[in-house]
Amino acid sequence: MIWFLTIVLPLLAAIITAYLPSGRRGVGLIFVGATLPALWLGLVEVSGVTAQWFLLESHFSLDTPRRIILLLTVILWATSGLFAGSYLKDDARRGEFSFYFGATMAGNFGLLISAEVASFYTFFALMTFASYGLVIHSRTPSARRAARIYLVMAIIGELFLITAFYLAVQSAGSMLLADIHPALAEAPNGPFIFLLGLVGFGVKVGAIPLYFWLPLAHPAAPAPASAVLSGAMIKAGLVGWMHFAPVGLVEWSSLSLLMVSLGFTAALGAAIYGLTQVDPKTNLAYSSISQMGVMTVLLGIGLYGGIPAGLLLPAIALYAFNHGTAKALLFMGTALPAKVGGSWRILMWVGLGLGVLAIAGGPLTGGLWTKYLVKTFLGETSLPGAQTFLLLLTLSAVTTTLLLSRFLHLLYQIKAPAKKVAPAFLLPWVLLLLAGGWWTMTPALLPAELMNYITKEKGIMAFFWNLLTNWGALWPITIGVLVMAFTLKFAMLNRWPTKNPILPPGDFLHIILLAGDLLAKLIGKGISLLEYGIKSLQGPEKLFYRISDDKRTSQISAYAEILLRRWEFVGIGFFIFFITLFLLLR
Repeated sequence: MIWFLTIVLPLLAAIITAYLPSGRRGVGLIFVGATLPALWLGLVEVSGVTAQWFLLESHFSLDTPRRIILLLTVILWATSGLFAGSYLKDDARRGEFSFYFGATMAGNFGLLISAEVASFYTFFALMTFASYGLVIHSRTPSARRAARIYLVMAIIGELFLITAFYLAVQSAGSMLLADIHPALAEAPNGPFIFLLGLVGFGVKVGAIPLYFWLPLAHPAAPAPASAVLSGAMIKAGLVGWMHFAPVGLVEWSSLSLLMVSLGFTAALGAAIYGLTQVDPKTNLAYSSISQMGVMTVLLGIGLYGGIPAGLLLPAIALYAFNHGTAKALLFMGTALPAKVGGSWRILMWVGLGLGVLAIAGGPLTGGLWTKYLVKTFLGETSLPGAQTFLLLLTLSAVTTTLLLSRFLHLLYQIKAPAKKVAPAFLLPWVLLLLAGGWWTMTPALLPAELMNYITKEKGIMAFFWNLLTNWGALWPITIGVLVMAFTLKFAMLNRWPTKNPILPPGDFLHIILLAGDLLAKLIGKGISLLEYGIKSLQGPEKLFYRISDDKRTSQISAYAEILLRRWEFVGIGFFIFFITLFLLLR
């Protein structure tokens, strides 16, 4: 029963809260109550169940990585729901927001507890399309544009996922998700199927080059929606990758190197690009792309072989937990400077600073432990260029600190309100602060096998208070803070934008749109030339009949018809169709 309540209660909460009038209190508590079954599943080991009556005989169960991410999502949906209850209390569209919020929550919980393909994909699609309502909530032109782009990218991702799941089930001979990655390790087309899943789930993860919807969607959505978009929902794509990745079973050197290279490109490139932005939420969106790049690196290491899945996958989940809680804290924190006054602002800045330190991997934070996990696995892999990648990881700590220091400075520019008391929505933000990334070092989440493997049986506290470990985490952050401080202090170095971003958010999108415009112009010129040529011919209909009656033309037509029936051309046609749809909806 607990498995079904995990899905049913958020759906009931969505329906109930949709009909509550604006200004009514208690909406946030309803959403908190809807998360309780999922919290129970995350904290207590419960035997899996099979529901023969649901879809194609659904199975529900949890393993260690998904239990960690389920706890993350419970914390984020509960605190964001409580935050939204106060933040949007007087919003005219609060009922509509609440409906989409609850439906998206149900999809997010459902995909995490699903153990077979049909239910996983159903809940993944529910989460994907229900969250469209969160992005478009404000109905501003920028929100409508961001929502259209998000929807088109989601549809493209679904195309790849349907194909990947179909081929994976065919290879495994089973609908169970646990059977997919061993089957792909043995299948001749295993790397191709994994690549399809990599692209399909990469849209949700925000992987390069599929990330450009994120910097547009986050600023458009309300703060509590942005918190779950970045903290919880993009982790669903990471879970999808885990289901497809045969970690420890294969040595796919090319795919491994591709993922590690793309991951570090995102980790460094997104952080640098985010420095050119002036909207704090856009800044955080690029930070999310950067941190998901580090998780991509970790998964890429696992495809090279040598590291057991039982160690690597929980490490990725712990990294996601630390990032998700800290990033949600910062996204909800973007709503505080304009609302919180007086001495409450001290608490606000301390909390924001701790969130920044946790993401950057600072001393005495959960980020210290999760970044150390990445360093350990990078140092032990035999992947070519591992030492260079270790240097890039250290450099990413500097760029992350720069980016998030820039974020804090942008928030500092927002004037404090005249009112000297904290608003009601400060409470859920404080609760999230208390439930932050430090959990990644507690026995409640940390698998004993992973802890012993990393700390060599010295225990987590010996690691936590080790001076050399803390210094190794502190000096890159110190460099980032000093660089930001110097550029702000001296006018000749302060070239940070204040009103308009130096480069437009959604960067790669503008290249696509430019290419689309150029292609449209070329096609238009081609049509004009064709029309001119036809008009200049004497009796064009005679020329047409002469060509169509030619024997060689008939042979070419027959061959072309056979060729166009092949699945490769159909797939390419679908892809071109959705790219065209994307360009038309921009």
